Amino acid sequence: MSEEFIVIHTEWGRHWSGGTQQVALLLEGLAQRGVNNYLVCQEGSMLAERIKGKVPLKTFDLRGEGDLRTWWNFFRWLKVFRERQSALDHILLVHVHSRRGALPTLFIARKLNLPTVLHWRVAAPVRFPLKFVDAVIAVSDAAAQQVLKGGLPAEKVTVVRSCIDTKFFEPTDGAREQMREHLEIKSDEFVIAAAGRLVKGKGYDVLLRALSQLPPSNRPVLLLAGDGSERQQLENLSTELGISERARFLGFQTDVRPILWAADVFIHVPTNFPEGTPNAILEAMASGLPVIASKVGGIPEVVRDNETGLIVPPNDQEALAGAIKKLQQDKPLREQLGKRAQAWVQEHHDARQLPERVLKVYNQVIAAKSALKE
Repeated sequence: MSEEFIVIHTEWGRHWSGGTQQVALLLEGLAQRGVNNYLVCQEGSMLAERIKGKVPLKTFDLRGEGDLRTWWNFFRWLKVFRERQSALDHILLVHVHSRRGALPTLFIARKLNLPTVLHWRVAAPVRFPLKFVDAVIAVSDAAAQQVLKGGLPAEKVTVVRSCIDTKFFEPTDGAREQMREHLEIKSDEFVIAAAGRLVKGKGYDVLLRALSQLPPSNRPVLLLAGDGSERQQLENLSTELGISERARFLGFQTDVRPILWAADVFIHVPTNFPEGTPNAILEAMASGLPVIASKVGGIPEVVRDNETGLIVPPNDQEALAGAIKKLQQDKPLREQLGKRAQAWVQEHHDARQLPERVLKVYNQVIAAKSALKE
């Protein structure tokens, strides 16, 4: 990319999530390659805090899809920005990262005659018209299929799989023992890790019920990192099930490595949440953990049954309990699946691959726009 090319990234989510983490990784990777980026995001968001000082930043206080005043302010800012950059013969492209605010952002960009790329991170239907989109990046085949069902031509859809910094999650020598000592967990305990937003559809209630079905004398320890609207209900459920002493609710963690490195297996079993490619699974795999996951969205593209982990039906506590018991009793299988999981993520989901894959999409969009002008 030349220095005359500028990408305006928009992410309207307030909270830190797998999606915002992907935005941050992409911005940092593109910046390292000399691409000029601007980030438009929510005022006071965790993404704004992480990116501050790394790329130019413009924040707005968007209070919902119907916040017309903020959309008008965004339109005016983008119009002035476009005029200034056009005077310098710079090419602009708008990369829309979140479902929230996607349609108004795309509409405004199209009104200003700016090329657009939409990043689709969920295996859920696109519930708005795609006529304002020049290209879509989908994080999984399952997500891409949902976009195609929305009517966008296949040549405008590219699968660019979510990525993480795999080296960051690779355990150091002695990490398991050190983390268990830090978390006050005995060396011979079987430990399950789980991480994510504690909201409906994520299946944490299923995990707790599966845990309660295992023999009390050999019941695993559950380390659950994350927060959300369902946390109190889940804590109450663990008490009702009589497993509160084995289920630790750790809250939001800025660094989940201690939890992953202390664990024997990672579990992610959403029931109906439209997962694209969950970052939490990629991080666990990069840590060398086998993963037990449900067959939802794009998850089976990463958790390959009996290769990098075990797949169970969604909302099936008996099947989940059986899968836990299987890995608890078979250490060689755990280790084999964990090694394959780590190798898979390093090959297919390393963050160093992300910028180049996205840049190819940018180049295609700009080339197509240029051809139309000729």
